[in-house]
Formats: sequence, structure tokens, C-alpha cells
Amino acid sequence: MTAPAQRATLVLEHASARDDAEEQEEEGAEPWSVVAYLIYDSGLRKRATLCRHKTREAAARALADMWDSITR
Repeated sequence: MTAPAQRATLVLEHASARDDAEEQEEEGAEPWSVVAYLIYDSGLRKRATLCRHKTREAAARALADMWDSITR
């Protein structure tokens, strides 16, 4: 049995930061992503792309909106 995740992190990520070339090709014209990571004490990380945007500013607004919805 795996222990539950201990931390969650939301970040802005540019396609160039990804090692996965296939995902970078899919992103094409939307290189900025809001990404969530679940981080376990064991060091295991699970990653999920929440949304993609053409500009860093649009991705930052989406991140702020997600933060607002979580913290209300």
C-alpha cells in the first residue's frame, strides 16, 4: 500500500522544460501550461497538465483563478 501524497504543487511550465518530446509536439501553439504535481514522502511525483495557454500571462491568470477557487 502506498502512503498518501504529502504535498501538492501548482506551477507554470513552458514546453521547453518537458523531457517528453511527444507532449511538446502536441502543445504546438500553446507552450505554457499550468501543471499540478502530487509529491509523496517516498519521492514519487505524479504530474498532471491542468490547462495550456499561448502566453505566460494567460497561464498565470489561469493559475491565479485556480488558486482563488481553491482558497475560497
